Order: sequence, then structure tokens, then C-alpha cells
Amino acid sequence: MAVLTRRGLLAGLAAGTFPLALPVRRAAARPLDEVMERGRLRVAVYRDFPPFSFRRDGRLVGIDVDLAGAIAGRLGVKLDCYEQIPGETVSDDLRVAVWRGSLFGGELADVMMHIPYDKRFGLMNPEAVLFAPYHHEVFALARDPQRVRQAMLATLPDEPIAVEVDSVPDFFLLGMQGGRLRSRIIHCPTPEAAIEKLTAGEAAAVLAPLSQMQAALGPRTADFPVTTVALPGMMTSDWNIGMATKENSRDLAYAIGDAVTALTDDGSLAAIFAQYGATHTPPPLVE
Repeated sequence: MAVLTRRGLLAGLAAGTFPLALPVRRAAARPLDEVMERGRLRVAVYRDFPPFSFRRDGRLVGIDVDLAGAIAGRLGVKLDCYEQIPGETVSDDLRVAVWRGSLFGGELADVMMHIPYDKRFGLMNPEAVLFAPYHHEVFALARDPQRVRQAMLATLPDEPIAVEVDSVPDFFLLGMQGGRLRSRIIHCPTPEAAIEKLTAGEAAAVLAPLSQMQAALGPRTADFPVTTVALPGMMTSDWNIGMATKENSRDLAYAIGDAVTALTDDGSLAAIFAQYGATHTPPPLVE
């Protein structure tokens, strides 16, 4: 199983995995009490990760940032949000952010946002608890309709297609149909950069996560249609996004999970996504 990175966080999610459910609620409530007594919720978000967490006019904004603020509001505490530089793997990020800390010191986060909510990954990281899945993500194809007539991966023409380098879409296209499109792939540092290639006419299509594609295109989706797609032969084409906290902070996880449920039910979460040009899709109901 490949390691999980933020860019390729699906690389280790094999087909047929299922979400990590929280075990029976424990009586101890010390970590939640500490958050309440301190009066602030410290939350880690990824640096330079639009539309989920990024800088706009010097201010930290994004879906994950706004959701963290709404959760803090539900708990009646202030938000203390900081940017986490992604490590080699998501497991590294969890170690630094929520359970061991950086070798350079600094305060641990109470919660880290945008963690793959998956049982196998959870078992690989017993020091952390995965909880509160808040979005179901899928891959999508954005295309220039004059150059790519159909939104079908199997019939992609021999036109340039842009992808984020070392991502699942990159691996998929490199191996598709014996590498037929290998020479036509344009490698970009981010999905946003791939979209720039599309809108500039340098690429005929982009394959990337739907939320990032929607936010990067904005109103230009009228000119570059976006269609969700499956990646046959890959480990997964869709996944749930959740949060993580320390193993001894399960009571905090339950409280935040209740807040996410309320924010989903009253439409607040959908409104946050819409503010950044993305569509919110609630994860499938977990038994």
C-alpha cells in the first residue's frame, strides 16, 4: 500500500474500504473541558490548499477555515486556526499536528482538518482518531468542448491534458490504455495551475478533484464543462473528507461531530462551500 500524501491522499485507499466509526463513547471528558476552559479551539489546516485553506489579501480563508470557525462558534469558543505545511504523508501531518508535535516545538492542534476518513488509514494511525466526515469528494474532467467532444476518459482524443503532478489522476493517465496519452500529459504543481493551462488554451482538458476544479474555474464552467468521472483500475474514484484529533480527545470529537451534523442539516455547510464556488456533497450515512 502506498503512503498517503496530501496531493495523493488516495494512493493508499484500496477499493472496498469503509469509514472508521468511533467506538463506544467514554466517560472521560478532560480534553473537551480543556478546550472550553481555555476558550479557544486550535485547528490545523493545510497551507496553500484552495479552496479549503489559503491566503486572500493576507488573510487565512477557505472552506476548512470557515467550517472550523462555525464549529468553534457552536462550541462557544474562539477559533485559533493555523497553517500546517504538508509533510511527505498524511500520517506525518497527523503526528506533527495532533499527537506528538514538531521537533521545533509549538502547541499541538486540537483538531486537524481535511483528513481522509477511511478505516485502513485510521488503523495505520492509532494515536489519532478520525471523525466527523463532512464532504464526499470525487474526480472530475473539465474540458474544452471544441477539442474534447465527450466527457469520457476512454475516448479522450490525443490532445494535451493537464493534471497535478504525482497525483492519482496523473498515475491513471500515465497508465491508461497502455500509456497512449503519456506524451500529451502536462504536469502542473497544483490543480489550479492545471486549470490555468485549460483556460489559456494550452490544454484541452483537466482531470482533478471536483471541488478544486469548481473553485478554480468559477463562472468559466459555462465555457469548460465539468463532469464527474470514475478512474477504472485505480484504488478509488471517490472518498470522504473528515477530521482528526488526539486519541485521548474522543469527547471533543463527539462534540465537533454533533456541530458538523447541525451545520449540515441547517444548510450552513453547503453555504460555506458555495461561497468558494464549490458544491457540498454530504458523505454517505455511516452506520
